Amino acid sequence: MVSHMTRNETKQVDPGAEAGSLGQGLRSNDEWNPNDAISQKLKALYTRTEQEAIPDRFLDLLEQLDDAERAAKKVSKG
Repeated sequence: MVSHMTRNETKQVDPGAEAGSLGQGLRSNDEWNPNDAISQKLKALYTRTEQEAIPDRFLDLLEQLDDAERAAKKVSKG
């Protein structure tokens, strides 16, 4: 916890409470870990990226690469 001084008293503040949406980064022992919030956001980004469609142009390039590899194998075998 972080200690904040106000006039004549000391107020104990939980850093996770100040973090707004980052409050999900609380551990079971109530210690706030910024890495938890970062890992959650990275996981969400990865999941969204994983669900995106592959562009047709990229699929065409992969097909051209496969064709070139097949042609190279034919030349080396025959």
